[in-house]
Amino acid sequence: MNKRQRSHFLGAVTLSVLLVMGVGCSKNEEQEDEGKGRIEQVTDEAAETAVKEIRTPIEKARATQNLGDDRLEEMDKALQKQ
Repeated sequence: MNKRQRSHFLGAVTLSVLLVMGVGCSKNEEQEDEGKGRIEQVTDEAAETAVKEIRTPIEKARATQNLGDDRLEEMDKALQKQ
């Protein structure tokens, strides 16, 4: 993860925490019931963002590894033909 992606991720997490804190400070019972839905929604969005940020580099690394493995396989086949 490069610096720009890391800063975007940290910004999203910080914003999520601030939103949860603001909703959590509600004193009205009706608002608390509505707030629970919003808290879950914000938490889910933050979780999805975190999962995407983690999975993307891993998937790219796997794709690169597969390309390298394919290239090695082709080289082995070429050496066996000789």
